[in-house]
Amino acid sequence: MAKEREYDFHDPVLLKECLHFLIVDPKGLYIDGTLGGGGHTAAILEKLEPGGKLISFDKDPDAIAHCEKRFSTQIENGMLQLRNASFDEACSIKENDGKVSGLLLDLGVSSHQLDGSSRGISYRFDSELDMRFGTEGETAKEFLHTASEEELVQVFEEYGEESYSKKIARRIVENRRASSLSTTTDLKALIAEIVPERFLFKSLSRIFQAIRIHVNAELDVLKNTLTEIVPKLDSGGRIVVMSYHSLEDRIVKDIFKKYSLKRRPSVTKEEKYYGNYVAIDPILKTITKTPIVPNKKEIELNKRARSAKLRVAEKV
Repeated sequence: MAKEREYDFHDPVLLKECLHFLIVDPKGLYIDGTLGGGGHTAAILEKLEPGGKLISFDKDPDAIAHCEKRFSTQIENGMLQLRNASFDEACSIKENDGKVSGLLLDLGVSSHQLDGSSRGISYRFDSELDMRFGTEGETAKEFLHTASEEELVQVFEEYGEESYSKKIARRIVENRRASSLSTTTDLKALIAEIVPERFLFKSLSRIFQAIRIHVNAELDVLKNTLTEIVPKLDSGGRIVVMSYHSLEDRIVKDIFKKYSLKRRPSVTKEEKYYGNYVAIDPILKTITKTPIVPNKKEIELNKRARSAKLRVAEKV
């Protein structure tokens, strides 16, 4: 078991709103796809009645180790299961077909990961360039040392929307031939050589975000989950998603819209992109016509809440 590090027990963003939309049956089966420190999991468990069940996912073994202790009673009585895996694996549990009452995804990076210094997710700490949420797959360091200049530009532009992408990518390729690019400090210094000081912090945030999204395949995992979870939902089951940047929110909005439309009974190339679950009548009903956002008071208490957007859809 992974050695546990301290977790930041901040209040989850839009917690009341998430629970209001998610819990349609207190005796139902629910999935918390982003366990973290267990904030949402704890709140969901409080709302469940005997017979209700929750399965919570997280790729980070530290999150699992922490929550195994925090929720030992609920695990022992069968109300809670913890899975050390990406939330898209919830879609492969065949015994849950048509039984899931709700899926909750809080797509924000946890404070534990942002404020920790071991993963290299934040440029504010000097650490190895890892950026993986779990322990498997390519690290950020490996990506930066093996990707072509064109691949780097594509990642920086697509996932970071960074205007200095080409210059930064070119400098990375030039520098890695002569010196190692191994730590967050190395990458931060390289970007500072390219970007004017007045734009530096925004560029750092965009580049680090872009690399993290690529390393963890975050957008592909989100697309696959939102499409493949639909057959798992019971009638009236909810999908509740909280995103923190425009790329995620656009995917959620588009998929909800696609499944809320009356569609032709055929599988076109476009429809395959959204999954193979095809019907003539709408499959989902979009509950939130516009996204729900935190109020001023919540943003003052938690600055990371300022970019949160909550969207909800229901299985019809």
